Amino acid sequence: MLMELEIKNFALIDHLHIRFDDGLNILTGETGVGKSIIINAIKLTLGERADKDHIRSKGENTYLQSVFLKNPLVEDLLTSLGLNTDEEIIVLSRELLKSGRSVSRINGSIVTNTTVKNLADNLIDIHGQHNHQSLLNKQNHIDILDDYAGEEMKSLRKDFLTHYEEFQMLQQEKNNLSIDDRDRERQIDLLRFHIEEIESAELKDGEEEVLMQDYNVLANSEKIYEVMGKGYENLYNLRNANSVMDLVSKTVEEFHTVDKFDPQIKNFSNQLEEIQFQLEDVSREIRQYFENIEFPTEDLDRLNQRIAYINDMKRKYGPSIEDVLTYYQKSKEELDGLINSKERIEKISKKLQKKSEVLNSLASALHKRRVETAKILEKKVSSTLQELNIPHGSFKVAIASKDGEDLNLIQSFNRKGFDAVEFLIKTNPGEVPKSLAKIASGGEISRVMLALKSLLADIDKISCMIFDEIDTGISGETANLVGDKLEGISTNRQVICITHLPQIAARGSLHYKIYKETHRGHNTTYLQELGNDGRIEEIGRLLGGTSTAITLKHAEELLKIRS
Repeated sequence: MLMELEIKNFALIDHLHIRFDDGLNILTGETGVGKSIIINAIKLTLGERADKDHIRSKGENTYLQSVFLKNPLVEDLLTSLGLNTDEEIIVLSRELLKSGRSVSRINGSIVTNTTVKNLADNLIDIHGQHNHQSLLNKQNHIDILDDYAGEEMKSLRKDFLTHYEEFQMLQQEKNNLSIDDRDRERQIDLLRFHIEEIESAELKDGEEEVLMQDYNVLANSEKIYEVMGKGYENLYNLRNANSVMDLVSKTVEEFHTVDKFDPQIKNFSNQLEEIQFQLEDVSREIRQYFENIEFPTEDLDRLNQRIAYINDMKRKYGPSIEDVLTYYQKSKEELDGLINSKERIEKISKKLQKKSEVLNSLASALHKRRVETAKILEKKVSSTLQELNIPHGSFKVAIASKDGEDLNLIQSFNRKGFDAVEFLIKTNPGEVPKSLAKIASGGEISRVMLALKSLLADIDKISCMIFDEIDTGISGETANLVGDKLEGISTNRQVICITHLPQIAARGSLHYKIYKETHRGHNTTYLQELGNDGRIEEIGRLLGGTSTAITLKHAEELLKIRS
């Protein structure tokens, strides 16, 4: 259940802290005072999309926090996230930043909105005006029916979907192989040409780097010859008394004459002697390199031709030698697949046949379970509609099954089986059940939704339900009956209800009045928990628009009846 809600700097709200009871919690107020803002704040803590325009004061961030009593449905998810604690509460918070970003947390740990939504699905069920449209869309009816069918149906659908997706992949593979013989031969010839051309190139990984290194040496051999010769002459040339080697050698000899007098000079002598040996080694290597320098123009031409050839291969088959070789391997695999495609098609067709038989069996099981569930749902919803003052109300679940006999046609199935489900309703005697969208009024749709929600609540075990103006299009005795139903639901789970009807408001175990005041040109929404006198006055307002002695008396009687 939702225990507390805190809202800071959100829309018309500066700061509100709201506690909720475990029974029927009522929120009332004039139109436009901000009732829906409170529901929106709850939704945002549950991972709904945020907008920086929600921030009331642009100088501060928005902070929202909802505190739930932990239930068994969320234990495993919290444990998998490493968020489970010995605490009996779950704290969901959301901060909307001025930059437009938002930060969601569960028990103080930052998480993604997707994680919050997964958790929220097991914490709370919110019904608002948009759900009417959802109910009118018959594409959603099969999901509602399957939800009512329970865990067995959920497992069946999951199993069916796994096989269905595997079926689709096999079908796509078969389609890719199923080309006419002329196209196949053309593709085989083209692939063979590409493979033979790449094979004849004898490309090797890293070859290009070696070629470019050799090319750079040959292309610059004259300059290298000149520099290396000059270097050797500077380092080690007996005709040059000022060569580096000569100078170092003389320095070492001179240091040796005095290094016995000071250990530090001895250290210098040793270091210089080491340098002398290194210079002799590098001078010898330079001389060998210099003496072996050649200027073979034919080698340079050969390198040019090879580099140009490799560039041509890269232009055709990939930006690098590695890409060309990858293309070569893929082409060989594709060629092998085309050559053996007829055999592969036969193998895939056998797999598709087996998979289709599995799908047909699972789809039949889904259909059977839906038919069984539909009978139960029809009876219970019809009974509930009659309780909600649709005395001749009759609810029907129409299930149309596609032909699943042609097992090779993927069109025989969809992701949910081969059934199409639509809810039908009859509200007057002598009529036949018709589509909800064609026959039901706003008040009737509200009652159908309430009936479904009350029945589904027994299946999903959600401990908190929110109804945002479930009373659309109803009044009088019907309002009393809807109030009875909401009060009945609240005996087993928490219900939070925004309403304009006094007959529903009088049922509340906790009643908040939402109101708006203007200060210095700014509107601010406030919340007031009502005691008995406050409830009499607010219900009186709901009865007559303004509180009079008569409406107050009537409000008092309503509350006495419910006490």
